[in-house]
Amino acid sequence: MIGHKPNIFWQAAWRVISPLIMIFILIFYFVTQVTKKFTYLVWDQESENFPTLAERSYPSWVYVIIFILAGVPSLAIPFFALYKLIQRKCCKKDYSDSTVDTISAKIQMSDKMKF
Repeated sequence: MIGHKPNIFWQAAWRVISPLIMIFILIFYFVTQVTKKFTYLVWDQESENFPTLAERSYPSWVYVIIFILAGVPSLAIPFFALYKLIQRKCCKKDYSDSTVDTISAKIQMSDKMKF
């Protein structure tokens, strides 16, 4: 893409550091969301000063709906990454006889032929 192999810093950042940071953020997000207690405010009729608000917890089935709506689509990303990792490890293809048919490769090849 850039015409040469990137140095070791960029290779490490793209292959190791960035994926680890993204996995850490994803796990931390799920841990904080699971431990959070969701509440809503209602009027407390038993209060001495009637128009006061009281906190109530949502029923437990609401947490299941939240996980289905937010958690399941978020899990698609790491599952697909795991699928591609397993696919690459198990089904290695031989690309030794294939040629590169990109515009930048053709430009580089035509420059080499001129010299």
